[in-house]
Amino acid sequence: MSVRTTPRAGASVAVVGLVAVAALAGTAAPADAAPASAAPASASGTSCPSGTLSVSTLRSGCTTSDGTVRLSDGRTFAIPARGASVVALSVAAAGATEPSEVVVANTGRAGVAVRVGDAWQGAPAAVRQQRSAISAVTGSTGAHTVGTGSAATTGTRAAASTKCTSTANVQTRYRWSSAVRWYYNATGSKGTYAQSALQKAANAWTGKISSCGKTVTSTAGNTFVRTVTQVPDVTATGGCSASSGSSVTGWGALPARTLGVTCVWYDQNGVVKEADQRYSTKYAWSSTASCSGSRYDVQAVATHEWGHLYGLGHVASGTGQVMEKSEGPCALGSRTLGLGDMTGIAAKY
Repeated sequence: MSVRTTPRAGASVAVVGLVAVAALAGTAAPADAAPASAAPASASGTSCPSGTLSVSTLRSGCTTSDGTVRLSDGRTFAIPARGASVVALSVAAAGATEPSEVVVANTGRAGVAVRVGDAWQGAPAAVRQQRSAISAVTGSTGAHTVGTGSAATTGTRAAASTKCTSTANVQTRYRWSSAVRWYYNATGSKGTYAQSALQKAANAWTGKISSCGKTVTSTAGNTFVRTVTQVPDVTATGGCSASSGSSVTGWGALPARTLGVTCVWYDQNGVVKEADQRYSTKYAWSSTASCSGSRYDVQAVATHEWGHLYGLGHVASGTGQVMEKSEGPCALGSRTLGLGDMTGIAAKY
């Protein structure tokens, strides 16, 4: 059976994903470079045109409670409910460039703001509002707070040596106020034991976490509810569709070199209402204890994605952390958190 619920007012949505990365009950791309003069002449506060909108159209300050925004890289995002935001995060396959993080924030009367990477666009009043909100939380105009730890280095050997010395972590604005209730759609699954691997990945961030000779405690939690036929609210372009109110993980088409995408919806206070994940059916995956060849390890990739789902962003390559931007085949080491990963989740929960 499937249940789809209407997003509650004041909720935000975020999308998080890995590159080359359900019926249900209960519960970066280049910035659009169009100049400001390209925006339509409609007055601020008027209703936006129906259908698919460009970022240039949103610059007019028009308001909407539905519709879709299309970015210059082809990704599409269903505009969340008034007072809500959605974010999308990705991680690339080894050697690929990771798409920029995207946030779509519907502020209501101030219009819609869109952040691609570090650049805010859209309705001027909405952009100012979002920058102010982020500054109040992080003390800066950026999207995250970052613990840099030891200097980032490059290379596999360097990453292994920094896994337990770097405290690098990036915290997003959003956070769960209770345990995540999630569902799984196995349609198209590329791993025989994928569900078990996903559950292990979800649990890697919860309770007492021991790694690198240290132990931290995280109050983040999750409850797997059941398998479903409802599909995740993640699009084949790597964007986010309309929120259903239920957190679903599943499989499907994604852009080239993208392993997985996570979309997170949260309200104006940063409280998460839903988070969905889609893993790419284009790649060969492994969900057993060992892994060989060019397969991607479900548990390792999903551990990264669950880091996004709980509220952690990407860290620099070479830090040896699970939350690095890209993932290679059979990267079994990413099943285990690094010092920075542990520092970040313990600080957030």
